[in-house]
Amino acid sequence: MDDPRANMDGNGLLGLGAPRTDWSKTPGRVPGFWLSIAGAVLAVPLPAVGFILAVIGVIFSGKAFGVIPAGARGRGLNLTAIAVAVAAILVSLIRIFT
Repeated sequence: MDDPRANMDGNGLLGLGAPRTDWSKTPGRVPGFWLSIAGAVLAVPLPAVGFILAVIGVIFSGKAFGVIPAGARGRGLNLTAIAVAVAAILVSLIRIFT
């Protein structure tokens, strides 16, 4: 093919790469974080309410975590929310059963 428009050498388009997907808009990512935080805050004074909020938060964050690919932006908030929710669940269960 001798069409000059088909020449990709030196035009810089290959160096741009694919556009980055915005994973910060993943449903459940931010609500899961805030529910996990609320569950952690309420785990000591109201363990039953803290337990329920933390379980809902870990469900939302887990679903969002499954959608976001490895290495993408926005995955750290999900990991933080899951860690906080698991800690809140453990504290709530300890407060309920002791």
